[in-house]
Amino acid sequence: MSAVDVTNSGFVAVAGRPNAGKSTLVNHIVGHHVAIVSPIAQTTRRIVRASFTVDHAQVVFVDLPGSQKPMDRMTSRMQKSVEASFKDVDFVLWVIDGSEKPGAGEEKVADLVFGSGLPVIVALNKVDLTKPTVIMERIIELQAIIGDREYAELVPISARTGDGVDVLVQQLVKHLPEGPAWFGDDDVVDMRDEERIAEYIREATLAHLREELPHATAVTVDDLIDEGKVLRAECTIWVERESQVGIVVGKAGATIRDVGIQARERIELELGLDLHLELRVKVRKHWRDDEQWLGRAGL
Repeated sequence: MSAVDVTNSGFVAVAGRPNAGKSTLVNHIVGHHVAIVSPIAQTTRRIVRASFTVDHAQVVFVDLPGSQKPMDRMTSRMQKSVEASFKDVDFVLWVIDGSEKPGAGEEKVADLVFGSGLPVIVALNKVDLTKPTVIMERIIELQAIIGDREYAELVPISARTGDGVDVLVQQLVKHLPEGPAWFGDDDVVDMRDEERIAEYIREATLAHLREELPHATAVTVDDLIDEGKVLRAECTIWVERESQVGIVVGKAGATIRDVGIQARERIELELGLDLHLELRVKVRKHWRDDEQWLGRAGL
């Protein structure tokens, strides 16, 4: 870790509904693939902290799981982590899917972010998918949801194309308190290698399984050996039923092979090391409601 010349720094909670584009936005600003992305809702399960430093200022993004109604012990733990994270940040970045009409879900998120008592910056995302006249309608609809509660800024953006993101970053830096750097030049994300590897494998699994069983899978790193320029990782993809094993493995092992290839390419790119990856599939019934197992798996 090398020193960073910073006079202003702060933590910003990136909040919003599932699939609003929070992780895509954080990855775009940070310039690294620190948080996994997928068109499948509820992709983010772990809190990811990543830094961006510019002009003597450092923003530490706290990318939160999508705010949602808990459906099991896993999503209940995720929601509790979202609510608890507001206690340790300086302000909130509320990311909203501008391609959809805001409804009851956004009203609940509004209550959560404004109930924190922190300054709020609103990012209306996915404007590249929306006509300018509709964007204005979305802003009016959001202002009706926000009511008389004050927010610092509202910035239309596209995390996918980068439109408006520079303006958003300027607003984030503008609201930073004075403080030293929390991350050094060589640091971008505070996740351990095991956590990043597990997430990249899960991202590849989501990409290849699509809608078949996205929320029934989890990944653990069972063994990780650093041999200098080569990492050796033994990992398990967990499912909930025996019938799901065949879906993950695929015909003649084709699916799990493709998952391994995609995951290995991402891991090698992000960690800068060659990877020897071994994947297996195991069944653990009702793991999403197993508190002890969720804790051991870091979920």
